[in-house]
Amino acid sequence: PPQTSRKQPRPPSPRSVPGMSLPAGRTSGIRGTMIRPSLRKTPENAPIKDASGLPWGCVLVPLAPASSMNSPDPSSLDSIGAEDVPRCTECFGYINAYCMFERKNWICCLCGAKNELDSRYSTSQNRATLEELQRGIVDLLEECVEIEDVYDPELKPSERPACVAVLDVSGSEDFVEIGRSGILALMEALPPSTLFGLVTVGASVTAYDMRSPFPHAFSISVGQEGEMSVGLSDTLPADCMLVQLGQYKDNIAAAVESVVSDPASNGSDGKAKKFA
Repeated sequence: PPQTSRKQPRPPSPRSVPGMSLPAGRTSGIRGTMIRPSLRKTPENAPIKDASGLPWGCVLVPLAPASSMNSPDPSSLDSIGAEDVPRCTECFGYINAYCMFERKNWICCLCGAKNELDSRYSTSQNRATLEELQRGIVDLLEECVEIEDVYDPELKPSERPACVAVLDVSGSEDFVEIGRSGILALMEALPPSTLFGLVTVGASVTAYDMRSPFPHAFSISVGQEGEMSVGLSDTLPADCMLVQLGQYKDNIAAAVESVVSDPASNGSDGKAKKFA
């Protein structure tokens, strides 16, 4: 019989790899938003990406502008403060465009819980004009004070940045020593005008008053399920717990060095208790 030769099939070119199904025109809607692929077509899965022989990636822009061709003019939207935006009673998620709305309730898109519907969201016509229900980037801003230099020593205590170091003392002494060393290193890296506080968590939650050379510790016992009888702010208010790092650095270091492991925070089974 005559001899026949079989040609090996050529590998598909990158332009014709099956699965690269995103149309070229699709990228026009992606350009200028938070994510943009590096190629005009996107592989459906990893094997197709590997078969294409091309590097693939995407560009992320986390601070992309909220406005786009498909978004309404921000000036035409009804805005409210973050404290007025309804939150889910179960998971505390904010109401948003991905939630479902019923006649008297809205359904959280995160946990599925039903929440009472405020009159602000009663009709679809009203919801279309609300900024917090737009399918885009929604910034929820709390009331704040605009400051050019947050480390200016002339700022009021309420206007300065604060750092609260929370140290878990339920572990071994070696574990606590690592935490102490980390806090001392943190103190060296922070600006002197920073307000600094120290809290430890073990069988009790302890806040330190570091305004004197001999720091005072105020402790609140913690139950087996993590509940506390009183709030931390009721035991030691923030204006007493937070001290200026540059002025009270030695006092802070003395308080940190005084922290020790709390064996009482471990149960009989050797496992740490549950804390809130």
